[in-house]
This record gives sequence, C-alpha cells and structure tokens, in this order.
Amino acid sequence: MRFKHLLSTAAALSSFSLGSHAASVSWSLGPNFGGANGHQGILTNGSLVQAVNLTGQVQASVVVDPGGLNISFSNVDSPFFGNFFDDPASGFPNNIGDAGWSAVIGKFEWNSGGNVNGPSFLSGLSVGATYQVQFFSGRSFPGVGNRSLAFGDGNGNFSPPISMAANSFVSVVGTFVADAATQHVTFNDSANLPVVSAYVLREVAPIPEPGTWVMLAAGLALLGAVAKRRTTV
Repeated sequence: MRFKHLLSTAAALSSFSLGSHAASVSWSLGPNFGGANGHQGILTNGSLVQAVNLTGQVQASVVVDPGGLNISFSNVDSPFFGNFFDDPASGFPNNIGDAGWSAVIGKFEWNSGGNVNGPSFLSGLSVGATYQVQFFSGRSFPGVGNRSLAFGDGNGNFSPPISMAANSFVSVVGTFVADAATQHVTFNDSANLPVVSAYVLREVAPIPEPGTWVMLAAGLALLGAVAKRRTTV
C-alpha cells in the first residue's frame, strides 16, 4: 500500500515538470450550512488559509461564531464576477441563526455574462501541499426555479450539481494537491448565472518532508528502469 501511495504521489509530481497550471480537484457534496446552526457546517480540519465573503465590495471583515469557531471572513470584490447582491437588504430572510454567518450568506456575487472561468481563482498556494476548498452558494429568496450550480477545475472534473432553489444550503468541497501558486476554478450554472456567497480554503496536508522526496525520486527511477527493461525484453 505504501508503494502504491508513492506511485500516485509520483504521478502528481510528474505534472509539475510538465508546466501544469490547474491541479485536478476531487469534488464532493459537503455539509448543509443553513438554519439556526448553519455555521457548524463550516469544515474545520487542517489549518485555515483563507475565509472569503464575495460581496462585490471591500468592507470590514465579518466574524462568524465569535464564541466558538471564531472565523473572520474577509469581504472581497472578486474580479471574476460582474455583479453583487445584498440579500438581507432585499428583505429575504435566510433563516441562519448566527448573525455573522447570516451576514456572510446574505451577500453574494453573481455573473450575468455567462458561466465564470477563473484560471487563478485561488492564490497563494504552496506547490505540493494538499488543500481543501469549501464553497457556499445559498440563495434565500424565491423565484429561482429549478436552477443548479456545479464547480469545476478547468480539467473537466466537476462537482455534483447543487440546487439553487430557495433555502437550499448544501456546500461543495474540493480537495487537490497544488501544482502551482494558483488554482483554476469554474462555476457553471444551468441558467448561465452562477452565484457564490463565500468559500473557505484550508491546508489539510503539508508539503512532503525532504526524505519523502528522496523516496519518491527513487520510486520514479525504479519505474523508469522497469519500463526500460520491458521494452528491451
């Protein structure tokens, strides 16, 4: 099993030398983040790298659950989305108990010009480290019909689609090994109007120690020798 793990990691390392700019992401549905205890749906494994609230405006940060999680969300105007919306200001309650989390989910950015393609959506990554990104795309107002939203990595790997119906609060989680300082993310909405409220980026496994790199190099050399031997037999 250890050798098998080394082979899979070695394959990932080989993509670095090929100049890859978008790591493949493994996607899954995450916890529900709506309701009175919706903030408990924020995953806390690994170490926090970024907590971002996409507001379309540069505002003061918002602290979620100060007596427990105590996560500070930075309000960011993303260059990848063209519009923003303040849900509470429109009078549509999102039924979330924690005041900070309600404020985060009540604001979102959206795009009216089609689906969003973000070649460098995530930044500040360390090559070789394993990251987990959790996206939150809740809409609490009616009239959105049967729309759905899926996330991608630019390599053709997509998350299961989530419903964008009113009060549907299912997060999406992506895990990847960074092969560059940035990570490609796409947002595909069934009506070409993607909506994202926030995301949390966490490092869940550090860069392998130098000794591990030596083992991986030895594994690659062994694979090359085996392949060469097979071609000459």
